[in-house]
Amino acid sequence: MVLSVFRWLAVGALALGLGAGAARAQGAPPPTLGPLPAAAPTEPGSPRALPDFLDVAYAQSPLLGDLRNQVLQNRLDSLRRKAQNGVQVAGIGAAVASPSITNSSGEQVVGYDQAVSNGGNYATLAQATKPVLNRFQLQTDYRILGNQGLVLRNTGRLSTLDLRRSVTDQFLTAYAAQLQFDFSRALLGQLRQQDQQLRQLVNAGVFKQTQYLSFYLSVRTQEVTVEQNRLGYRRELGTLRYLCGVADTALVALAVPGAPVRRPLAGLASITQRQYTLDSLRYQLDRQAVDASYRPKLSAVLDAGVQSSQPGLLALGHSTGLGAGFLLALPIFDGHQRQLQYQRIDLGERSRRGYRQFLTVQRQQQYDQLGALIRASEALAARIREQLRIAEALVGAARQQLATGDVMILDYLNLVTSYRTLQFSLTQAETDRLRSQYALDYLAE
Repeated sequence: MVLSVFRWLAVGALALGLGAGAARAQGAPPPTLGPLPAAAPTEPGSPRALPDFLDVAYAQSPLLGDLRNQVLQNRLDSLRRKAQNGVQVAGIGAAVASPSITNSSGEQVVGYDQAVSNGGNYATLAQATKPVLNRFQLQTDYRILGNQGLVLRNTGRLSTLDLRRSVTDQFLTAYAAQLQFDFSRALLGQLRQQDQQLRQLVNAGVFKQTQYLSFYLSVRTQEVTVEQNRLGYRRELGTLRYLCGVADTALVALAVPGAPVRRPLAGLASITQRQYTLDSLRYQLDRQAVDASYRPKLSAVLDAGVQSSQPGLLALGHSTGLGAGFLLALPIFDGHQRQLQYQRIDLGERSRRGYRQFLTVQRQQQYDQLGALIRASEALAARIREQLRIAEALVGAARQQLATGDVMILDYLNLVTSYRTLQFSLTQAETDRLRSQYALDYLAE
């Protein structure tokens, strides 16, 4: 890519050569360069470090807030189930008339049989019911609600981990874009510092003005690269703020991210594996719920009030009473639905085992692969540092020879660009190593 750029620069310099020669013949001075673009500022009010972005993301995430509210709702459901097992009092009112029409002979023409209707039903009762002998049903319901609460809490931890992964990955992407902007800006600054020296050498006749124009064109090209990198960094920083819910558009410099401490791979107690443990418990509770639904249900009933077949006040006044007893519900036959529900639960458990086994192998493979990537990144960074040491020595020697005209401008420009490219490659390799280290850290949760 660098060679193609400089081939283009050489062609541009050649195209400008004729015009530059004419300008030199007329005594025109070389073109001047503008000021260096400003770097990203540091504002105290905007989050810059990765922990700050994560804190804002946790606080602003509506999903995490919704899951916290669902945990509170689960607690209210437990209290509601406890209240359902207590005494339930209800008021019952009935005013049902069953009129009858008779003919002249006294025979009933229209109306229910008196043994059925008694003329009507007029009642005002207070009824209290209380489930009894339902300890197994109650314990099963409490365990199901408790399992639902554990699932919601683990889902919250999973969502937090996913949010941390997304924000961290985007932070590293934005930080790499910032480094690219900083390096391209530093290269432009170094080229501008060399501009004054080259002007003096051109005026002294050491270099031709056409050679300086090639250098000038490369500086202009680097200015365009700096502005492109600034826009790229602004875009990645905006995406990071979008993920975290930060209402800020200022271009600020991000803090250097630190490397997490390497931890061993989490086993079956990890957040992602725990969901399958809770699913196994849920299937066991589903079987208990099926068994509980086929147990006899017994409730004690007590009522008191007024109930009569006549609407008159005198009849109602003599119809006050109370009653007590038990209500029993006993399932007898439902077409073998119990066995069908068992089979359905068994199929779900079989799928759960398959998912869990696949995830276990997948996590171990990812952990080993990330470890290998980290070692490769460290080896690559060591090689780049060695090349940087050599490139730095070459740039220093070429800078001294440039003053005497022993090195061509394009050759010196190639060395400087290669040195800056190696610096950026080193930072990019370290950023990739950080990305792998954070991915490895997620597997320890």
